[in-house]
Amino acid sequence: MATADRGLSTLGAFREGHRLAAEPGGAGGGNKRHGARGAELLLKLPVGSMVWLDPTDADGEPELLADLTADGALVLIAHGGRGGWGNKRFATPTRQTPRFAQHGAAGTQLRLRIELKLLADVGLVGLPNAGKSTLLRAWSAARPKVAPYPFTTLEPELGVVSVGFETFVAADMPGLIEGASQGVGLGHEFLRHIERTRVLVHVLDLTSEHPLEDYELINNELAEFGHGLAEKPQLVALNKIDVPDADERAAELGAVLEARRVRWLAISAQQRTSTDALAQRAFWLLQEQRVYEKYDAPLPVLRPEARRARVEGARAADGVAVVRGATAEWLASTFDVAEFESRHELIDRLRRLGTGRVLDRLGVQPGERVRIGVTEMQWDP
Repeated sequence: MATADRGLSTLGAFREGHRLAAEPGGAGGGNKRHGARGAELLLKLPVGSMVWLDPTDADGEPELLADLTADGALVLIAHGGRGGWGNKRFATPTRQTPRFAQHGAAGTQLRLRIELKLLADVGLVGLPNAGKSTLLRAWSAARPKVAPYPFTTLEPELGVVSVGFETFVAADMPGLIEGASQGVGLGHEFLRHIERTRVLVHVLDLTSEHPLEDYELINNELAEFGHGLAEKPQLVALNKIDVPDADERAAELGAVLEARRVRWLAISAQQRTSTDALAQRAFWLLQEQRVYEKYDAPLPVLRPEARRARVEGARAADGVAVVRGATAEWLASTFDVAEFESRHELIDRLRRLGTGRVLDRLGVQPGERVRIGVTEMQWDP
């Protein structure tokens, strides 16, 4: 089992990739006593974790098993093995003391990959050193590292922003560079986090030589990466309005943005000029997006799985008859086919499942080898 725990913020506990296993069940005892049940293994993951099943072959694609987006979300990742029966279970009037028992089946073994994507309402994007970390400091109690050189921020940082009696979560995304959508630098790592935000605040540096080109570069990277990043609502913050001649540059750039119907506001994150007004506008934009998601998001369509036969069969490339079916494979893995009584008990139970009819259709003759799951045995009905 895996669960989302808002008290966790990293995947540090799984960094080394250790093998994790639930405590196995116990063996049965005399006087028809059952063995103890195996213990449950619960993986506690940060909210926003995605659990992927790694493919078994090099050409396969990973399969998403769980997307834990809410605190307390719980998902079953793998099943434990079914227990077996002791020899008394197989006693009959003519076989009062069977010399065999059914083994317990092995549990599911999986190779998993866990990815953490931040969950934030508002994502701060822009080139390195545009002032995103300083803005997050001005907005919240978060204390990201701030320095006058690029790439100070190497991983996203979250802050809770208060707007009156309301709050939202903002994420300071590391600065993007040209080619980020193709994985240059840590581009893919950064862009994947932006997928989970609802609204973007695009921070532009008014002291840059070409702020409009900076704006277009970031938006091009968002569009190239895809995953709906370019379609997210965006508010532009023209930062560093406190430097000389910044008013004129903001007016010129603002006119261009207005012509493109882009919402913007001039601020100084360092001096905290208009940062509260920017937070208020970001919150309004967030509220609009929440309404859109509530009424326009498509409803999920739930479809029942197609019913499958309990037992199916086919000839493999080597000509061996192969039987498939969860119960048949479980039985074959828990009886000792090398022991006479045990093998015939297995065959009797397989016949009751309908395995005999399936093998008859395949033309299987008495004494021929058949394969059931990972077990190969002689079919001797």
